[in-house]
Amino acid sequence: MLSLAAANDLIWEKFQHLPVGYEVVDVLDCLDRIVAQDIVSGVDVPGFSRSMCDGYAVLAGDTQVASEDHPAVLRCLGEVPPGGDAALPIKEGQCLYVSTGSMLPAGADAVVMVEQTRPTDEDFVLVYKGVTSGERVIQRGDDIKTGQLVIARGESLSPRHIGALVAAGIYQVNVFARPRFAIISTGDELVDNGQEPVAGQIRDSNSYALQAFITKAGGEVVRRVLVKDNRELYEQELAKAIDSADMVLISGGCSVGTRDYTAAAINGLPGEGVFIQGVNIRPGRPLIVGECMGKPVFGLPGHPIAPVLLFKIVVEKLWHRLIDYQYKNDKVTAVVNFDMRPALYTHLLVQLEKRDDFICAQPASPGNPAQTSAISRADGYIWIKDPEAGLSRGQIAEVMVF
Repeated sequence: MLSLAAANDLIWEKFQHLPVGYEVVDVLDCLDRIVAQDIVSGVDVPGFSRSMCDGYAVLAGDTQVASEDHPAVLRCLGEVPPGGDAALPIKEGQCLYVSTGSMLPAGADAVVMVEQTRPTDEDFVLVYKGVTSGERVIQRGDDIKTGQLVIARGESLSPRHIGALVAAGIYQVNVFARPRFAIISTGDELVDNGQEPVAGQIRDSNSYALQAFITKAGGEVVRRVLVKDNRELYEQELAKAIDSADMVLISGGCSVGTRDYTAAAINGLPGEGVFIQGVNIRPGRPLIVGECMGKPVFGLPGHPIAPVLLFKIVVEKLWHRLIDYQYKNDKVTAVVNFDMRPALYTHLLVQLEKRDDFICAQPASPGNPAQTSAISRADGYIWIKDPEAGLSRGQIAEVMVF
């Protein structure tokens, strides 16, 4: 049986040339979208040297000996208003009044805070404290320089990026198109929204959880259906799903029972068919992966937790590799607050709790890790790579956060 790493490598080998789309979106509509090409500034930011405070633009050398007892005396030539052009240069012994953000006039290399000055009755200003060259000045291009990389391809756009984009005059962004998913839930025991389960039936929570994780990852669900255990209907719905989406997720029907039709349905359509059937991980061992009509189809077991975990560690991983996604803040280091030897579950859902000087991790469902509600309590998961060693209280572990 394949390891998780071997399975992911094989999936990448099969689908690394899967086409991905692009689209141009407005800067205010690009939050959480993934940048499709490097964004490089075409301008300097700021585009001119400017003052960081209200005061007087000066030649720093004119103020070197200034003190409370012996102020420097400078002739004030006027004012540069915010948004105005500092057309008048200053020379030795001169100054101009500037406001915060005002353009620095030619010749000036520093700004004296207004609190450290006093105007006289004539056109002169007394300066009581010296400044050094560059003091209280933002130079042209100090923030962003022409040709500088603002955001790299594969980064997810967050609110902190928006100001930088607009400052650089970038109002439209080329991003990857949202991957389109189809979800098929299978099983006679499942009922959908609007139906009340009777004895022996359960609500189809897996497909709703999957859709939420897909949306969070930046994808969209274009088709979601519930199929009873009927092979003919199963194959018909799979064909429709493949036709409408970039990737297909099937929840349930992955084992070897008489009503488990996932592998047969995949093999019944044009394409390579199933090339992975079983992966050495828990939960999620019965994972099925196949290719139909050039598209990936993932058969996810009906275990309440397995579908979302497999989405994170297999499906989402493929998507991220296709777009060279740059992971940011997807993991934290935590202190394990439990013992688990031997480890029964390769991927364990955990809750995180901030202590005084560290983060503590504990099982999201101590009693039964297969509980559906464990997902709602979990902040992430720990990948237990060494089942024999397991986890020990006080051990440092890496937690992949949702």
